Amino acid sequence: MLIVHKFNHQPSTISRRQKATAEGLAFIQPSTINHQPSTINHQPSTINHQPSTINHQPSTINHQPSTR
Repeated sequence: MLIVHKFNHQPSTISRRQKATAEGLAFIQPSTINHQPSTINHQPSTINHQPSTINHQPSTINHQPSTR
């Protein structure tokens, strides 16, 4: 996603003569670049599994003040 965004920003700054060459290249490359970011969104999903097990102890401390 980040690489495709950078490509769409350059043709705007290049001269008119180079724009034709940049447009032809940008038409074939973005299709091949949109294949990697899809494989990176697979790790952060495995990290959201531990914090759920920590919210289990503070619940056992609210049981002593009732003995008064």
